[in-house]
Amino acid sequence: MRYLGASVSGVIAAPVEQVWALISNPQRHTEFAGSGEVQSVEIVGGGPMALGVVFQSHQRVNSLAYVTASRTVIWEPPFRFAWRGGFAFAPGKAQVWMFSLTPEAGGTRVENGMAQIYALPTGFPFSLIHAELGRREAALMRPTLVNLANALGAPPPTDLTERYEAPAAVDSLLPLPLMQGALWEGGVGTVLGALEQGRKRLF
Repeated sequence: MRYLGASVSGVIAAPVEQVWALISNPQRHTEFAGSGEVQSVEIVGGGPMALGVVFQSHQRVNSLAYVTASRTVIWEPPFRFAWRGGFAFAPGKAQVWMFSLTPEAGGTRVENGMAQIYALPTGFPFSLIHAELGRREAALMRPTLVNLANALGAPPPTDLTERYEAPAAVDSLLPLPLMQGALWEGGVGTVLGALEQGRKRLF
């Protein structure tokens, strides 16, 4: 069992501190979010950013406007920032997004990754679902890195790599998908068998 997710990484010709100053401020995510859905962001309580801080994002998909509420779940300046999405009535209950920064020769390797809250087995045919949904998410993250480089006044990112699974640091923030694993891998049969045995004992 593994959560659905993806990540894209590339090297941006800018120092870690400069990249961190941009990605660690959710209010500036409108400048580079690859989906184009983020319209404005408000930090609940006015900041400063820290572990546990909630920020609300006004989103738009075509003609549909809505508000999400995300809770900061990793805050490790100047290297890692992750937040878990949700809604105003339940912040931090949905998917997890993360930026991870690593100094490299010529700049900073920036990884943008995410994990959905849905888990599936990794074997065939479920591996096809992992790959397809991973490709879709990666398609939104590639322009994020390009936009981020533009916002920093740097050339396009180099050495781009994609992975169609959630980064370990993000995946580990979610509960072990034991219930889903039990259901997919024979748990339903086990439960039904136990119920049948109980029925025979009763009748």
